[in-house]
Amino acid sequence: MAGEGWVMGIIWHVLVLARNTIVDVWGGWSMEILLGASFLMQLVLTFSAGFRWRGDSPMLRNVIWLFYVSGDFVATLALGHLSVSGTSGKRRLVAFWAPFFLLHLGGPDSITAYELEDNQLSARYVLELVLRVTGAVYIVYKSISGSWALVPAAWLMLLVGVAKYTEKTLALHGANLANVRRSLERQQHRHHMGGGNHHSQQLAFATDDNDGALVMKAHALFHICKNSLVDSSVDIESTSPSTALFDLRWKELFRVMEIELSLMYDFLYTKATIIHTWHGYCIRALSPLATTVSLVLVELSNEGGRRHKQSDIVITRVLLVATFLLESASLLRALSSTWTGFLLHSKLQPGWIRHEVLCMRRWHRFHSVIMSLGWPAKVQAHRQWLGKMGQLNMLQLVITQKELERPAPKGGQFWDKEYQRCSNETMIPENVKKLVSELVSRQLKELRDYVKKVVAQEGADALSQDVNLLEMAVYLRKKRGQQALEKNNLLSDLRWSLGNELQLGILTWHIATNMFLLLSGKAAKAKGDEGPKVCAIMTLSNYMMYLLALRPYMLPGLVTRKLIELTCEELAQIWSEHRAAPAAVDDLESSSSPSFCNIRVFMRGKFSQWHNRWRVSTRLSHGRAEEEEELARMLIERDNETALNKYLSRGIDVAQRLLDLVDSRKEIDMVQVILAVWVEMLFYASYQCSKESHAKQLSQGGELTTIVWLMAEHAGLFLVNKTIKGAEEANWKKRKANKKKEAGTSDATVNKLS
Repeated sequence: MAGEGWVMGIIWHVLVLARNTIVDVWGGWSMEILLGASFLMQLVLTFSAGFRWRGDSPMLRNVIWLFYVSGDFVATLALGHLSVSGTSGKRRLVAFWAPFFLLHLGGPDSITAYELEDNQLSARYVLELVLRVTGAVYIVYKSISGSWALVPAAWLMLLVGVAKYTEKTLALHGANLANVRRSLERQQHRHHMGGGNHHSQQLAFATDDNDGALVMKAHALFHICKNSLVDSSVDIESTSPSTALFDLRWKELFRVMEIELSLMYDFLYTKATIIHTWHGYCIRALSPLATTVSLVLVELSNEGGRRHKQSDIVITRVLLVATFLLESASLLRALSSTWTGFLLHSKLQPGWIRHEVLCMRRWHRFHSVIMSLGWPAKVQAHRQWLGKMGQLNMLQLVITQKELERPAPKGGQFWDKEYQRCSNETMIPENVKKLVSELVSRQLKELRDYVKKVVAQEGADALSQDVNLLEMAVYLRKKRGQQALEKNNLLSDLRWSLGNELQLGILTWHIATNMFLLLSGKAAKAKGDEGPKVCAIMTLSNYMMYLLALRPYMLPGLVTRKLIELTCEELAQIWSEHRAAPAAVDDLESSSSPSFCNIRVFMRGKFSQWHNRWRVSTRLSHGRAEEEEELARMLIERDNETALNKYLSRGIDVAQRLLDLVDSRKEIDMVQVILAVWVEMLFYASYQCSKESHAKQLSQGGELTTIVWLMAEHAGLFLVNKTIKGAEEANWKKRKANKKKEAGTSDATVNKLS
């Protein structure tokens, strides 16, 4: 006991000593610690925030989130500490650091909001701006006086800090979707009040356009994306440049959509809309100059080297030099940005300046030089989407869940972990991009050509009365597989398989697609033209299942997580029952062997479990494919009296029906039909998903569905056209009469058959 008391006494004295040391260090160096931490956080955010939208790493996003939240806290804590403690005498220079905390609160240009919800709190940020600026002014006024050099230096840096902090607040306020809609409505009102004579510049897309030309043209079309983000209408003439967009090859079309995705990210989550204005450029041009003047004035205020504490002088010098470098880099990035390039192309009037800057390609050379300087940070890749899509296969999930010896599934939390474990991300294959882009653009181009024809012949008012246009719009907006089936005369056979909700259709067709590809041999033996189509089908099916399980907010309709869990549980139960007999034999053999053999079997099982966890995200081996086929065959050959989950049973029935149709309808390319169904489901999910969900997902890298949604918006599906008086009522009466006519025909057919 005495020995234990002696040890506890030592531990207690060490803790007391450590506490006193921390208190002493904090008491003497608290402001230095807070200043260093705040600057370090801003430095990390400056160099890392630009990678966030490309979805490079979840760990990187967590680091950005930590520094984004902690940076504001540290800067606010420092301002509060300074306002309470105050400074005087030789430590008067500490108060000069207050404007720098405002500068840090303004944050780097590459991030204003971490989540879309931050923009919705813009009113709160305005109040915080007023309070923090008031605190900084109070600190400077109270603590810095009597020095002809230090006072103007402090107020000069205070103006810079207030300007940069105000920029962040304005950017948050401007990216609030409600404010975006009001701003666009004001612009449209001014346009109509001005006579509506302004027409957007006609753009011509060429097949030999380089990446720089595509970037400029994507900027010119960005107003369509911004209007559609808040469901605001756009005049037909304002969207006329996008008609040529769908004449591009699939690679260029997909590239333009990627660029617009990056522009949308800039608009919602960075200071881009504030930077690239005349006052934004002025602030960036004057900020390095103001920092340089402040450095000179600080040196003059320390004339003789005795007026300020030496450590404070050193810290202030380092702080001013580092701020000068960061502000100069901010100026160069702003001038070399593609936003600046677009402003020069669209706003500069023909003349000597335009000739020197653009025709002589001076800005383009400057842009290339700055981008080359930023190659270690991949600055040139900012306009490139990472191009990844999530993958989740239900059959693979069930098989690996059994293999890893998971316990019996209990509730949603278990399956949430299983979804995360078995899901992975893959680069979108080129053939998937090609097939999806070509199919979607072909469908959308049909509607655009029809709209153009009707407007040319009968005027815009005819659009609201044209039944064919309404039917095409309904097809593109509301069909989720029906059109693909109807084109191949399969709608009467398979209409029931699509269900009443998209999410239920995805669940049914995911099971059916896997079973069909496995049992028909197409998953392993696809060759020639069929190979890329099968790959596209598998990728899209797994992607839609990934959205259903892990990103349900990216899909329209009711959330059906419980149905997915029940389906997974039934599949797991079927698979476990099938494996129960061999497992029982193994257990009997292991129990009859010596104890050291049990240990060996246990260690071998643990090693196998670890090894299989490592293999979960890799491509399935040939043996795993055989197990999938075995599970699919078990399902298709099940006893008809066995009760199954409704949607699992429906998926099995669809697979059986597809296999039967392959034999009975040999003229139909069933692989092409299944691919078209998945493309329609992708299009439907993209267009029916809420705009807020598209915008929110951008902060985590974006989704393929957002790319497809942008294609739809550029095709003009969101146009709100003018109608003549009474047109809507006439259309409603016409549709009602057609429905009555169809109902009467149906009743007559029934009576005839009876």
